[in-house]
Amino acid sequence: MGTEEDRQVWIGVAGVVPRSGCELLSPDKEAYVNFLTLANSEAEYRAKVTGALWHYRLELLEFQDLRPLSKSDNSSEEILLVAEQLKRHGNPQHVRYSTFHTFPRAM
Repeated sequence: MGTEEDRQVWIGVAGVVPRSGCELLSPDKEAYVNFLTLANSEAEYRAKVTGALWHYRLELLEFQDLRPLSKSDNSSEEILLVAEQLKRHGNPQHVRYSTFHTFPRAM
């Protein structure tokens, strides 16, 4: 595992559904959400995002496209702003999410 100085912003897409008591997503919806955090590896990224999902009462269905964020990704302004804030604050425990892209839940 690398040092704190080696951490970079990682991004990935999480497919989620709400658990009981979730305030971020209505019970009849599923969503795909970009999560960003500072990490040294995919394993560290997964662990941090999984913890954040538990906190927000979201159940993980799947992860997609986990990787260090790159300038060549042509990310949205929202993603770039979140990434810059993560780098600036440097809090290794901070996990941020972007827009929830929702659709009807397949029960």
